[in-house]
Amino acid sequence: MNRPDSPLITRAELRLALTGGLSAGLAITLGLPDPYYGPMAVAAVLGGTVGASRTLGFQRILGTLMGGVILVVLHPTLSPILPMPLGVAIALASTRLFGGSLGLHSGYKVAGLVVSVGWIVHAASITSWVPIRLLLTLLGVLMAWAAVSWFWPSRAIDRRQELSVQLYREFAIAFREQAATLLEGDGVRGARGLGRRNHLLGLILEHQNQRADAAVEVSADRFGERLARLWDRQEQLWSELIASYRTLLRLPPLPRCHGPLAQVVEAEVALLEAVADRLEQWAGCWPRPPSRWGMAAQGDGDALAAASRNLEAAEMGLFEDAEATALVLAGSGGRRAVACSQLLLAVQGFEASWRATP
Repeated sequence: MNRPDSPLITRAELRLALTGGLSAGLAITLGLPDPYYGPMAVAAVLGGTVGASRTLGFQRILGTLMGGVILVVLHPTLSPILPMPLGVAIALASTRLFGGSLGLHSGYKVAGLVVSVGWIVHAASITSWVPIRLLLTLLGVLMAWAAVSWFWPSRAIDRRQELSVQLYREFAIAFREQAATLLEGDGVRGARGLGRRNHLLGLILEHQNQRADAAVEVSADRFGERLARLWDRQEQLWSELIASYRTLLRLPPLPRCHGPLAQVVEAEVALLEAVADRLEQWAGCWPRPPSRWGMAAQGDGDALAAASRNLEAAEMGLFEDAEATALVLAGSGGRRAVACSQLLLAVQGFEASWRATP
């Protein structure tokens, strides 16, 4: 991931050092043993964004809790009858099993650390060590959340995410306008169409200009890498959406004087409406990928595919009518259908890559 030139000490690194030191000082002031577990939690949780820090914090808390429960249950049961290496191995396997069942991505590693350290180092005081370890973890996580929210918070990333949501909704409005005016027999052209296009271009340029500042705040972990990959794909999507919109803006709609032509226009309208619905759905969940269950519950799980099939069927029926075919070939109806198909492929391709981004 390419990063702009940065100073020797960044704000994120200074925030990490100060928060870690404060957590250690607070643990010492409270008289808690092993105060270094607080800064360890801060270093593991304090990411470049509020969302990433929250996710890592929940993972660490759940992992510590799960590791403590496994340790308290298995150590008194297995240590009298099994050698220590075998008992630790069974306990670690349990952390992986239960961690996978609970959907923990990094939390099961924390659970394994709790099991290993507790079993080997604190075997004589497990019942008192586990609550203290959980308390120090909570202390570090809460201080990390407070720091990332109030101490030099990631405003550039928040602004870029807000622009992403706004662009999804603005493109949805633009394609709905196209669909509505197609039914009336006229495209969104003239001053209104050009104004909408210029507004979209301005938002895209602002979104791109925000990336340099936001990239400085992105943490160098897998969450930051995932966000950077999504930004790359998103910028490609903006280019494809604005290109499709500009093409549709230039092309006149088909005349609806024949039944096959009217069916093609209705299929194009349905496709533009389906694309607008999907863009509005993305605006409600970005940067998390849309839930398949939620799409099915809203009745649009296969709306894009259905719109594509309807457009293909309408085009096939069109070429069975010689007069309608002549009207299409004489004008630009074929180019409009191709532009609609390209728009659909761009939306489907982005969503597929979005879901596949780890």
